[in-house]
Amino acid sequence: LGTLFFGDPGRLFQLQFAMSLYEMMATRLAQRRLLRVPKRYRWTTFGSVAVLLLFLASSTLHRIGLDNTFASSSVGLRTLPRRPVVVGLQSGSLVLGTPDPTTHVGATLALAAAVGVGFLGHLLSSASAHRAAKLSRRAVTDRSDGLAGQQRVQRESGSERRVAVAATQVDEVQLVTDVSPDDGPSGTYQVGIDFQGWLQSCREELDVSNLRVEGSLPPWLRGSLIHAGPAKFEFGDDEFVDWVDGQAMLYRVQILPDGSCTYRNRWLDTWNHRSHREAGQIAVRETCSRPTISNFFARLQAMFSPPNNENGNLHISQVCGNTRCISMSVGSSMLEFRLADLSTLGKMPFQDELTEGGPLIFHAEPHVDPVTGEWFTCAIQLKVDLDNFRMKPEYVVYSVEPTESQQPGAEVKRRLITRIETEYPSPVHTIGLTPQFIVMIQIPYPLNWDGMMKAEGKWLMTGQYEGNLNDYNTWQPERPTIIHLIDRVTGEHTEVFETDPFFFFHIINSFEATEGSSKVVNVDVVCYNEPPVGFPLQQARSGDVDDWRGGGGEVKRLRLDRSTGKCTMTGWPDNCFDEPKINPKVDGVQHRYSYGVIDDHGMLRVTKQDHETHEVLKWKEQDVSRELPWQPVFVPEPYSTQEDAGVILSFVRDQPTGDTFCLVINAETFEEMARIHFPKGHHLPLHGHGAWMQGQF
Repeated sequence: LGTLFFGDPGRLFQLQFAMSLYEMMATRLAQRRLLRVPKRYRWTTFGSVAVLLLFLASSTLHRIGLDNTFASSSVGLRTLPRRPVVVGLQSGSLVLGTPDPTTHVGATLALAAAVGVGFLGHLLSSASAHRAAKLSRRAVTDRSDGLAGQQRVQRESGSERRVAVAATQVDEVQLVTDVSPDDGPSGTYQVGIDFQGWLQSCREELDVSNLRVEGSLPPWLRGSLIHAGPAKFEFGDDEFVDWVDGQAMLYRVQILPDGSCTYRNRWLDTWNHRSHREAGQIAVRETCSRPTISNFFARLQAMFSPPNNENGNLHISQVCGNTRCISMSVGSSMLEFRLADLSTLGKMPFQDELTEGGPLIFHAEPHVDPVTGEWFTCAIQLKVDLDNFRMKPEYVVYSVEPTESQQPGAEVKRRLITRIETEYPSPVHTIGLTPQFIVMIQIPYPLNWDGMMKAEGKWLMTGQYEGNLNDYNTWQPERPTIIHLIDRVTGEHTEVFETDPFFFFHIINSFEATEGSSKVVNVDVVCYNEPPVGFPLQQARSGDVDDWRGGGGEVKRLRLDRSTGKCTMTGWPDNCFDEPKINPKVDGVQHRYSYGVIDDHGMLRVTKQDHETHEVLKWKEQDVSRELPWQPVFVPEPYSTQEDAGVILSFVRDQPTGDTFCLVINAETFEEMARIHFPKGHHLPLHGHGAWMQGQF
């Protein structure tokens, strides 16, 4: 009915939320909180709320239609057509026509009375609960970090001044290069990961030349390594509820033509970040966090405001023939920035109609064809089926061709490859690419509408949002895992394969093969039996993760037989591996090696995996008692056809001091070649994926 009152077909999704909201209001009324209010205030409050809601409901019901504007990168603000709607009581049908205002008087009074009763309990009980929660959050926020090397914020005369504090000197410790679980709690098994220190916010922007380099760099290694990551996790007394909501920062290490090295980090200048900073609190919605708004009606208004989706803190890539740099995230738009100074250009503008049916969410990590330079990804679009009054989710698979405009800030046209309708959309973190196919894996981890609606309803009623990224999905192992093969040129949905349920983040590589009379597509995937356990951001930042012992998946090869339509799976058990990278020269063709990190009894190790012999090489020079590597990037040696000719780059955190260096490993021998040290005392939080840009500065 709420959809009909608004007269806007775009409100159908909000009808589902309204139903969950009224369920919550009925629950609160059943808790009889109203009876605890002194009698002299009870009916005065009830009467005031009822009169106010009577006025609001009357205005809504008698209005012919409301405009619903959505932010669209291709056409700016647009307005859906207004449709006058009247409720027909004949056979329960809905009749389009001109509404008669006199027919709504009784409904208006009934709605006002019902909503008034439902809200009364909340209005009288939320004040004390909100105050208690705020004091609790403040107590947590005000705790002393006590972390060596962490930059501190000083407030003088009401203004914030940022100062860098030198890292605390620590005693030298014996180099530990191996981890043994037999040592027990007193041994290296207990080292683990210092999430409390790693998840502190970065407070400074630096631009430093002539970094200290230990060892020697290959003469051909010249270019820029770019990473993005969440780096600001609180504003004032407010703290984000999930890591993916942290505000985006860009990190760049450059190896210049003369061999000298520079470092620069800079905030991605987004509307979201500016809004939070100017308000001194969480001011706009993020993927898993909601703004701090004390007034119920202001929260109601904010709920119906479409998010701006500007926080590209996870994926770095280049489009338009590797000429334009973009950063994006789970729920973010594509944000363009300049490589030269890391300045933000804003949302990448598009001149197509891909988002006409609604915004695109849950983008997969972009995949660039190493030969053609074409850029591929997929996303979920929540379309509305007006004929059947339901949501109609679709996967949208599209690309950006390398011939698109290379001018920064210019409009880009995306090529729609295909749309795949699904009843249970699951996020796709990565896709596979072969010369003929796009490989898209749909796992039984669909969006959890009920969980999202309840989290939204609680925020509306109490001002507190407790949902995180894990709550947005539901693991359903009774469903199979589905693998889609899509012709990357024609968009034809050629084959669909099913196999046992598994969870995954990353596809290592996929390639085509001919085995006798069978045409086969092989897909190497890092598989989990179920989604890994995650911790809410506040819990992880407090250090309450004693039961965490890392975690990785098992490398498995899916053999998709196109002749029989069957999928078989072979495993590589107990290697506890993830964050895989390969030489981009073998992307889409048969490979032998992959590189990533493994969980070695609670500590992360950079490794080289041999997919033929199952041999695993570890970074031998790592001090596992303190050095924490993450997100390796493979850089191929130019003009070489050898698969493991190149280097591995990885940002490594020294946990006792909080300092960071960029590790350089020979990919063939897996021996350390050099360390590029960042400025002492500079904190670099847990970051996302990165990209190497050869010869680009």
